[in-house]
Amino acid sequence: MIGALPQLVVSAYRVAIDQTTGAIDRRAQYFRNLIAAVALVSLSSVFWAVGTGTFSPLVALLLLFPACTLFFLFDAILMNDWRSKLVESWTKKQLDFEGLRLAVAAIPSLPKNTLQGMLATLPGADDLVAEQAISRSTRGALAVAIGALNACAVDAIAFKAVGHAIASCSLVAAAVVQTWEPLLGIIAIGLLPLAGDVLQRLRLRIATSKTIAAQGQPDFDAEHYLRVLDGLACDHISTSARARFLKGVWSSKLPRRVPLTHP
Repeated sequence: MIGALPQLVVSAYRVAIDQTTGAIDRRAQYFRNLIAAVALVSLSSVFWAVGTGTFSPLVALLLLFPACTLFFLFDAILMNDWRSKLVESWTKKQLDFEGLRLAVAAIPSLPKNTLQGMLATLPGADDLVAEQAISRSTRGALAVAIGALNACAVDAIAFKAVGHAIASCSLVAAAVVQTWEPLLGIIAIGLLPLAGDVLQRLRLRIATSKTIAAQGQPDFDAEHYLRVLDGLACDHISTSARARFLKGVWSSKLPRRVPLTHP
C-alpha cells in the first residue's frame, strides 16, 4: 500500500494536467464558435440590408449581445466543472494546487496567459508546505465555499444572458412585426435581479450549514480556512453577500482578527 502511494499521487497530477489541457482546448473551441457566430450574424444582417435597400435587417445585430453573453456562460460552466474536479482531488489530499501550478507551468505548449488566468481562480496558499498542512476537514469546508461562490458566479452570468436574450429578441421582434407589443417582454427583465438574489441566498445558506458542520471536526483549522477563503476571487458576489456568508459561518473557532471582506 505504501509503495502504491507515489503512483497514486503521480496519477492524480497526471489526471489534473489532462483536465487542464482539455479545458483549455474546449475554451479555445468555444471562442472559435463565438467568432463564427458573430461573423455569420453580422454578414447576414449587412447583406440582407444591402439586398433589400433598408436598414431594418441591421436590427439583427442586437442578437450579438446574447450570443456573446452565452459564450461567457458556457465558458463559466466549463471553468466551474474544471475547478470542481480539481477541488475534489484536492479535498482528498491527492494533489496540491501549488504543485499543480509548478507542473503545468513546465508545459511549454500551453498558452501562458490563459493558463495563469485559470490557475488564479484556484485556492492558494503561501507555499506548498503551507498548503500541505491544510487538513481534510478544512479542505472540505473550503470546497463547499468554493463550490457555492462559483455556482453564484455562473448564476449571475446566466441571468445576464437571459436578460440580454429577452431584450434583444423583443427589439428584433418589434422591428420585424412593426408593432410595440413585443417590447412588453422587456418588463420581465426587472424580475431577474430578484430571482438571482433569492438563488444566491439559497446557495450560500446551504454552504453555511455544511461549513458549520465541518467546524465540528477535530482537525478543522479556522486560520487556514479563512486565510484561503479570503484570497478567493468573488467578482460576481457583492461585498454584502460575502460578509453575510462569513458571518453565517462565524463561530468561537474562527479568529475575529481575520477581515470579513476584501478591502
